[in-house]
Amino acid sequence: MIRFEYPLLLWLLMLLPVWIAVFVWTLRLRKRASASFVSPNLFQRIARAHSEGRLRVKALLWAVAWGLLVMGAAGPQVGTRMEEVKRAGVDVMLAVDVSTSMLCQDIAPTRLENTKQEIQRFIGGLKGDRVGIVAFAGNSVVLCPLTTDYGAAKLLVRVLQPDLVSDPGTALADAIEAARKSFNAPDVKSRVIVIITDGEDHEERAVEAAKAAADEGIRIYTIGMGSPGGGPIPIKDGKGNDAGFKRDRSGGVVVSRLNEVLLQRVAETGGGRYLRATQSAQELDAIWSDLSSMEKSEFGQKQYAGFENRFQYLVFPAFLILLAEFFVSERKDSLKLRRVKLPFVKAKPSQ
Repeated sequence: MIRFEYPLLLWLLMLLPVWIAVFVWTLRLRKRASASFVSPNLFQRIARAHSEGRLRVKALLWAVAWGLLVMGAAGPQVGTRMEEVKRAGVDVMLAVDVSTSMLCQDIAPTRLENTKQEIQRFIGGLKGDRVGIVAFAGNSVVLCPLTTDYGAAKLLVRVLQPDLVSDPGTALADAIEAARKSFNAPDVKSRVIVIITDGEDHEERAVEAAKAAADEGIRIYTIGMGSPGGGPIPIKDGKGNDAGFKRDRSGGVVVSRLNEVLLQRVAETGGGRYLRATQSAQELDAIWSDLSSMEKSEFGQKQYAGFENRFQYLVFPAFLILLAEFFVSERKDSLKLRRVKLPFVKAKPSQ
């Protein structure tokens, strides 16, 4: 496995395309300037010793050397062995509502965007726990199985969109069932499901699913995303542009409201708590506090260790390339021109 000790230095590679663009622009500017003074044929005769191809080669060598030096400065390291790291924590499955009602703007900018920010903060506050993600609307999709790779989980949060799940609706029961089946280690002492939704599910199956999960020792927390007053559901056209609001069969605008009654029942049945989402995400403190008091299980995770520096494999070739660039002349047959002048050197008179 390869990693960089100073990965921020890799941003310096972004200067390469800028430098190449400046080089090409300068080359074209020189051609235009020469064309304004002499004809192309005359310019070729005057500058016949000058090689544009060699100039491009020199520029290429500089670009390659710069890239190697930057990556070398970033400190590439190679893991030489695998070892098992022990962590203690709780298994947490996040069930995230991605139905179209989550596009309501009663919580700015939208319920879904606030949900993403909420999840990012939640994952960032975990300490040794395993986390997984289930996306649900009319059905459920396991987006991320249980993992301790918090960086990967945060990346997957960014793709949460209503089109991630094909069936419309808000099937809380299916989400609880999918999350329950995702717990792949029955010997784990503490298992938690955190549901983030506006609760627009009009079926009683969610309470039954919560009871089945509680019977297996799984605790359920619900976070209500939205406001009791609700708001209209915006819709998009095929190009992603605003196309008004969702309407019912009679033509009236559909208003999506936070269903706190259902979410409270699900949380109480699941042995957890219901919390309404806030802009400051204070509700997460309560969940973190509960997680810290739960009995922890030890997880074994294999990862690369014994990293060794390998910058010399990039820096040394970079210096060789720079040395080669020094000996590449911009003039054609520069050595031959020197040899032509040698016969005309006057010999010193003998004493």
